[in-house]
Amino acid sequence: MLIRKKTMFLLALGCVILSGCQKEETIPEVSHVLLVYLAGDNNLSGETYQKMHAIVRGWDGNPSRRILIWHDPKDDTPAFYEVKRGSEGNQVQFIMQPEEVNSVDATVFAEVLEQTRSLYPAAGYGLLFFSHASGWLPEGALENPTRSVGRDGTDEMELADLSTAIPDHFFDYIIFETCYMAGIEVAWSLRNKTEYILASSAEIVSPGFTEVYETSINEVLQGELFTFASRAFAYFENASGFYRSATLSLIHTLSLIELADWVETYYIPEIKTDINTIQSFDRTSYKLFFDFEEYYGQYAETDGERVKLNELINRSVVWKAATPDFLLHYGGFEIRSHSGLTTYIPQEWFPGLNTAWYQTEWYRQLGK
Repeated sequence: MLIRKKTMFLLALGCVILSGCQKEETIPEVSHVLLVYLAGDNNLSGETYQKMHAIVRGWDGNPSRRILIWHDPKDDTPAFYEVKRGSEGNQVQFIMQPEEVNSVDATVFAEVLEQTRSLYPAAGYGLLFFSHASGWLPEGALENPTRSVGRDGTDEMELADLSTAIPDHFFDYIIFETCYMAGIEVAWSLRNKTEYILASSAEIVSPGFTEVYETSINEVLQGELFTFASRAFAYFENASGFYRSATLSLIHTLSLIELADWVETYYIPEIKTDINTIQSFDRTSYKLFFDFEEYYGQYAETDGERVKLNELINRSVVWKAATPDFLLHYGGFEIRSHSGLTTYIPQEWFPGLNTAWYQTEWYRQLGK
């Protein structure tokens, strides 16, 4: 096992820490557990502390809804905590003291999930995942970005490995506080792992959701994802300057099958498209993340088919919001279309990336 029991060692994190000899509380039933996975052994390390503190402060102490936190900063070894209610307010307590491990190793991630289930086997589970990310892109696909789902030092976890590590139907929802995770490739890969995904088509501007956690983390625990998503977007919408940049969407994965059927029927990959005519969500010279409806909608032959596509997207994307533009004066772009899902478009100058995309679950199910 990569994780060993830690019984008496406590670490101060700006919160009061429970004494190692404190008597364990007896809880008859825990209905829901939020696993917060902070993979911050990278240049986002400082943000992991900020997010952790905000989440700890924001918890309402309801004993039927628990928060577990995997925290891996750059300046310390990983640690697994539970948020507790103490006499002086919310507190964090070690569950396990791990060896020095790679938090974006799928085996480590899977073990954290198993520890979560062993602690609260009868609960429902949610995941809040924070790190670097670039959607479905394979590790090292491009020099920049070279992140898939999470980064630990120079290591990355690919989408397929993340999906394999999660047992089927394990999570009620996944919140990705990471960049570029609202792709159809991501949603399709995780459709049997979680019912809902909250993610961004573009990057997430720092400090992300940090300021929202203290006031709204309990909405997440209660399954009120619409409320949390709306408050998270309002934080960006009401910001000034370049901070007023956001794309968020809540995806219902169980509704994706009919959408996939439509694409399988009408999509003809041999017909090329001018990618400059499709809304993209990249701030780079190359474009990798395109608006789903703008791209696949061009294959509809009639207005009725386009209307049907829009209806299917709206069933799959149950909530979405975007600011008028995104980091416009920092290499950014205007947002004229935002369906809440993105897709990759094969391009002749990325033959290796094209091959990788053809191997994704999303493309393979199209049978093209």
